[in-house]
Amino acid sequence: MTDPRARHQELVQEIEAHRHAYYAEDAPTVSDAEYDALERELRELEALHPELATPESPTQTVGGTVALGFASVTHRERMMSLDNAFSLEDVEAWLARVEREAGPQPVVCEPKIDGLSISLTYEHGELTRGVTRGDGTTGEDVTANVLTIAGLPRTLAGEHVPALVEVRGEVYLPVAAFEELNARLLEEGKAPYANPRNTAAGSLRQKDAAVTATRPLAVTTYALGALDWGDGAPDPRVGSQHGIYAMLESWGLPVTAHARVVEGVDAVDAYLRELESGRHAMVHEIDGAVLKVDDRAVQGQLGSTSRAPRWAIAYKFPPEEVHTTLEDIRVDVGRTGRVTPYGVMTPVTVAGSTVTYATLHNAHEVARKGVRIGDTVVLRKAGDVIPEIVGPVVAARTGAEREWTMPTACPSCGTELVEQKEGDKDLRCPNAQFCPAQIVDRIAFIGSRGAFDVEVLGEKAAAALAESGVLENEAGLFDLTQDDLRRVPLFVLEKDSKVGV
Repeated sequence: MTDPRARHQELVQEIEAHRHAYYAEDAPTVSDAEYDALERELRELEALHPELATPESPTQTVGGTVALGFASVTHRERMMSLDNAFSLEDVEAWLARVEREAGPQPVVCEPKIDGLSISLTYEHGELTRGVTRGDGTTGEDVTANVLTIAGLPRTLAGEHVPALVEVRGEVYLPVAAFEELNARLLEEGKAPYANPRNTAAGSLRQKDAAVTATRPLAVTTYALGALDWGDGAPDPRVGSQHGIYAMLESWGLPVTAHARVVEGVDAVDAYLRELESGRHAMVHEIDGAVLKVDDRAVQGQLGSTSRAPRWAIAYKFPPEEVHTTLEDIRVDVGRTGRVTPYGVMTPVTVAGSTVTYATLHNAHEVARKGVRIGDTVVLRKAGDVIPEIVGPVVAARTGAEREWTMPTACPSCGTELVEQKEGDKDLRCPNAQFCPAQIVDRIAFIGSRGAFDVEVLGEKAAAALAESGVLENEAGLFDLTQDDLRRVPLFVLEKDSKVGV
């Protein structure tokens, strides 16, 4: 980098633009992984050139803002962000820093819910205000909307209730509720929402609380801000992080059932592995785990930076959802004649593997998702296995994107495509006997594990057999001789007379 100052300014502008889209518009233009990479680059640049790390840098501030139309409220105690860890080595380094300053410490591990941070003020046990995190110092007053959340008590239970407390938590939309909401929108002919987090954020920040009331939002609480016991004695449970969870639960507030106190990096690693393997069974989406020193006195000893506590860190799972460019939409003809559109994308790593292609199922699905050739699209692996295009990033459109039209003729044999039955969403090629693509796919299917499991009979071998003229269709597969195979360049005959590829 010949001009670090120019690159620093470029990164700051890009990060601030992404922050505005995420926090103010609830419409992110890059994936979490891409944003994290930009922020990491900025941190590394500032480490090499400390003079660039001004108090206004994104590395020193909490992302967020107060949108127009909401009253701004100053938090009694700042709401901070968290520094991120992306590997077990990062976690181990954080634990080592804690140990150097305070000795070995038990750590509370809990899921990192992918939602919207909220501060709830209870005065003499009554819910009086709900405020978004905003920039950490000032947030948006969304009290009317918060009061519509069914699982959130308006009055704290129990006898040991403080005169005033700021309870910190995360508002989210349960995955099942999100899917039901999208199904209803589709029935009404409306576009579905992209993901639960943005839907939850947009729902909580509705100008009309009646709209928020129609969204089945939920909340999980996990921390305290300002706390005043009044004339009463402090609850002794306030001395530990796990004690705070027990105290919140005793007041009737929802807390996670997945928090655990552990000691040492091996125990932390075991928790992270267990959490990641079961993440899709949870009622809400998570994108990692939060690790906190359990002893609150030690928390105070460790202190905070300008934006994040030193006694806590967020461990981020490898991204399951990324952004990439949809370079083209093509169609594939299967062994049954079904013609399936699929997306060709700029190669991108998601859930640990590189993805270039993803099915779009049928023309109706392409229209429903609203994707265009040239779009920046959200890509994820459904169930960590099958690549799926979720939808376009509309805010990233430039006007150069192109609508796609389903072909009317088979791309393999030119036969006019038809519906198998009236109203069928899939189109098929009816030329089952002579369509080259169908013949190749059927031959490959015969060699697959689900059929005869012929090791050397895959897609390439099937195509070679069909294109060489040795086979007209799969019916002749069992009549092949060694002389026939010698006519196929892909095949060679080994000394033991076994066919190899």
